[in-house]
Amino acid sequence: MRARLASVFILIFLSYKAYTQVLVGPVAGFNYSWTSFGDKDLKSQYRVTPVMGYHIGGHLAFKVRKRFFLHTSLIYSTKGKDMTRRGKDVSNDPEGLALKLKYNYIEMPLVYTAYFKGTIGTKSFKYSLGIGPNVSYWLGGKGTFENGDTHEFHGGDSYVIPVKIKFGKDPATAQETDMVIQHPNRIQLGLNFTAGFLFEPARDREMVLTLRYELGHSYLSRESNGVFGPEFRSFSETQKIRNQGFRISLAYLIDLKVEERKKGKSTIDRRRPK
Repeated sequence: MRARLASVFILIFLSYKAYTQVLVGPVAGFNYSWTSFGDKDLKSQYRVTPVMGYHIGGHLAFKVRKRFFLHTSLIYSTKGKDMTRRGKDVSNDPEGLALKLKYNYIEMPLVYTAYFKGTIGTKSFKYSLGIGPNVSYWLGGKGTFENGDTHEFHGGDSYVIPVKIKFGKDPATAQETDMVIQHPNRIQLGLNFTAGFLFEPARDREMVLTLRYELGHSYLSRESNGVFGPEFRSFSETQKIRNQGFRISLAYLIDLKVEERKKGKSTIDRRRPK
């Protein structure tokens, strides 16, 4: 899978001359994300609340046809969730739970986008709709954990235990602050649905505002639960969950003038036959 991901990058960056217009620039924005259970029964037991995150990186846009562009980015992003057990008070109920986690990712969305013209009074603008896959590489994560055991065995400010996600570690050697996932699915796929607006503040400059909904396809792990440190092994978190969320991004793009460099160049071989 990693080789395939690398191949996609190589094809995009080395074949850009095939496109009539290429734009490049930074992109950044905010995420509003959560996770969804693969097991429907767990949805009735736990309440999952979205959390805020961010993303930042580089963006490329390629003109494919008259109004169609291929947009792609290489970004660092944070996602996560805030999960509690329904109907249980974490401070005095043995089955109470409060788990807050933030995940870190390197991501590459690929979105095929169609642009349309609009007007407000005498002002013209462009808006877009798009769809395409999202490829994510899971770097890790951290958060806090609180349940009946933390209140029973800890006191003072230590009711809330900091946790850090560890991949591939033996749960028997886990520390109190570890959440071990032995067989994580670190390369994850999803599907993007986008809507956006394009503004041109200056010649050969574009600002692209995009709202994206990401529908996760891959589980974080099919084989392993998240196992906590030795004092809290009475609880383990299922990893048959998928990331979902909304993202708002602003990209500032510069036209590389590929189309102008192609003008005047002929593809006819003018060499005389021998």
